Amino acid sequence: MAWYVLHTHSGFENKVKKNIEHRANLEGFREKIEQILIPQESVIEIRSGKKRTRSRTLMPGYVLIEMDYSDDIAASITKIPGVSGFIGDGKKAFPLTEEEVENMLNYSDDSTERPRPEIRHRIGDQVKVVEGPFANFIGTIDEIDAERAKLRVMVSIFGRPTPVELDVLQVEST
Repeated sequence: MAWYVLHTHSGFENKVKKNIEHRANLEGFREKIEQILIPQESVIEIRSGKKRTRSRTLMPGYVLIEMDYSDDIAASITKIPGVSGFIGDGKKAFPLTEEEVENMLNYSDDSTERPRPEIRHRIGDQVKVVEGPFANFIGTIDEIDAERAKLRVMVSIFGRPTPVELDVLQVEST
């Protein structure tokens, strides 16, 4: 068994996964497919003032399949609606290396353990501080640190613009 990458239409990953499982059961090649994965991460977003955790696809348009590859199985899978084909040379799919698979699976596992906030803001956006000592202050985003999920926001304190470092979850768009 080896891992292969299947290219799909973006947004159809879950539908394709279900259709592969269904077709594998119908056509009798279910034992040739070990796993079908859609690499995802958990992100925290604020909607209507509430924090919500949701899953987001890491690689839109791609599905990972661990399977015993054969041309017949590949042909059956590529006939599924929403599937563009396997990543390869056009005739045969290229298997992923163990290192590539481990990197993707480990990244996906890490992100489900500690969800990270989704940054929907851009530099220059007006935001309202909703938590902390600067709650209800309005400011302008001056800098974004995506790695740490921090924003530097310029707020007016005593009539003077002052930089304040805030967590992404401490602000909301105005």
